[in-house]
Amino acid sequence: MTTNDMTLRLRYFPFPGRAGAIRDALRIGKIAFDDVHIPADLFQKLKAAGELPFGSLPVLDVETAGGTISAAQSNAILRFVGRLAGLYPVDDPVRALKVDEAMDVGEDLYHLIGPSIGEENVERRMAMRKALATQTLPRWGGFLDRLLTANGRTGFVVGAALTVGDLKLHWIVDKLTNGSLDGVPTSVLDGCPALTAWRQNVAAVRAARLRDAETR
Repeated sequence: MTTNDMTLRLRYFPFPGRAGAIRDALRIGKIAFDDVHIPADLFQKLKAAGELPFGSLPVLDVETAGGTISAAQSNAILRFVGRLAGLYPVDDPVRALKVDEAMDVGEDLYHLIGPSIGEENVERRMAMRKALATQTLPRWGGFLDRLLTANGRTGFVVGAALTVGDLKLHWIVDKLTNGSLDGVPTSVLDGCPALTAWRQNVAAVRAARLRDAETR
């Protein structure tokens, strides 16, 4: 089955989050898809009605001649579209293992910041953010630094080419450093030289691949 045999619809909120990498992979791979933005009120209705596989987003709807299936879990969706887009090592199980590792690290980072995002009490939220900024995130930045160094500091997380592992990490690292998390300075990961170099390279390569996909 090829992309010509299916119609894809991606449902997520109107911001990058866990769908940023999925959208990037589809666009880089020049794969047509319907990018459906779900506002918060509609999400609550869909969730209450049991219309989301696990009560969460993103959800990818895949329509084929045999019917439509809906799949959730962001890394499962990203792996699927990565294969379609040529951004996942389908013929190298060891490289695939390392790409999966990078994607799961990205998911771990989302889980680390999630509690503070959901905390409504300002004092408690800021205490949580202080722990993130001074302890948790620098430690995990060190983990990523070692991962990138072990890969030879090629500018990518696995091998010497862009994969969905890079795209997954790109968006969560952007979230950690773009100033949207009050109490977490944009410089929180500046003490990680391999990570800093990787961020610059992946941002440039990602932008170039997206531009190339749009012009061809």
